[in-house]
Amino acid sequence: MMMSQRKAKIVATIGPACETEQMLIRLIENGLDIARLNFSHGTHEEHLVKIKRIRQAAQKTGKEVAILQDLQGPKIRIGTFEDPPIQLRPGDLFTITTDDVPGNENIVSTTYQHLPKDVKPGDYILVNDGLIKLLVQQTTDRDVFCEVINGGSLYDRKGINLPGVKISEPSLTAKDRADLDFGLKHGVDYVALSFVRDAESLYEVKKIIGDREVPVIAKLEKPEALDNLDAIIAAADGVMVARGDLGVEISAARVPVVQKQIIEKALAAGKPVITATQMLDSMMVHPVPTRAEASDVANAIFDGSDAVMLSGETAFGKFPLESLRTMDTIIRESEAAPSYFRLNPVKFWEDRQLNFSQSVCESAYYSSKEIKARWIVVFTETGSTARIMSNLRPETPILALTGNPETLRHLQLFWGVQPALIDKKIEITRDMQFLEEFLINGGWVQSGDKIVVIAGSSQAVGGTNMLRLHQVG
Repeated sequence: MMMSQRKAKIVATIGPACETEQMLIRLIENGLDIARLNFSHGTHEEHLVKIKRIRQAAQKTGKEVAILQDLQGPKIRIGTFEDPPIQLRPGDLFTITTDDVPGNENIVSTTYQHLPKDVKPGDYILVNDGLIKLLVQQTTDRDVFCEVINGGSLYDRKGINLPGVKISEPSLTAKDRADLDFGLKHGVDYVALSFVRDAESLYEVKKIIGDREVPVIAKLEKPEALDNLDAIIAAADGVMVARGDLGVEISAARVPVVQKQIIEKALAAGKPVITATQMLDSMMVHPVPTRAEASDVANAIFDGSDAVMLSGETAFGKFPLESLRTMDTIIRESEAAPSYFRLNPVKFWEDRQLNFSQSVCESAYYSSKEIKARWIVVFTETGSTARIMSNLRPETPILALTGNPETLRHLQLFWGVQPALIDKKIEITRDMQFLEEFLINGGWVQSGDKIVVIAGSSQAVGGTNMLRLHQVG
């Protein structure tokens, strides 16, 4: 059966609205590529149930999906109120304390014990995605006294953002370490580190992962990350434009510009990029998106995103399946636009000294255009050749054949790549008949189709060094 030709991938967050095996099967059948588990919520026992269900659903559909473990990071929140919500008005005095107290209109606790040490008079504290704005007036060892600048209703456990404040807690918290150990034990395919501020935190995560093949995604949601962007992209295996917290700590007007800058830098470095947060936010309660949301998803695709992500829409929205189908449709419409393939990452290679694998992939890129190939077929054990090919953004879809199930799941993130398992190592100088039969039986090609095949020879020390043009039949 011929698989989807959609190039960009879809990440969906798994939560109460979609965590049954039946719903997971429907999501996978409708185009889910990567299942995100948000470790800001839920116990290890609850996440283990989700992991098992995702694997079972994938097995039943015949399509492997990757599991992305999203670590909470140093997310700062307020505590709870005696009688929520409370109302804050401009000019009110309001205290945030590290003491465990029941909250009211005058005071609330915080989960972050270093808050009084990190902020100073004149700093702003933003609560509930920036809807409530507080100005720090005074601090003590345990309390932060504030004036309300922008008020509103405030519920339990809302997030706190500290624009321009360097927080003292590391990006990888004690909770993250315990969650990471759990995720690695149970076979997650990707790990996302939240609130990354520098490359060192990524190296720390990679040290814990060790020799296990689990790529690390850097979530870019702090202004400090933008100051260290090149180093972070170099250290990470991929990046996520996490526009929620980022859009609170920098102006909303800057977010689209920053999004484009991050994506361009990631493409130039050959790293996949996920664009996330509030993409179809209104579909949490409505069955159709706003026109602005449709444009937002389309612009992320035109910018060059490898993947776009659904958060609350699938986790606890009313229309999880409709949200995924809508995103799938918007991506396909965007990719069908004549202007889409004007994006040409080959330009990033113009001044580079290419290695064998890059040179062969570049040749495959041009050859596939010239012969109007049905597929670029890539044999890969580690996925590296398919990743290089993906980074070139060819119009011809990439079929990545691998004998490694872990590699297959990793490749679900990469733009334009359709991964498939094959149990035979092909030597393209002598095994083309076997390859033809495999592709025909799988519904990938029919007689007369042209393909570009790239692989390494059995005599090669490593990497990709062979390219072959072939017509089926």
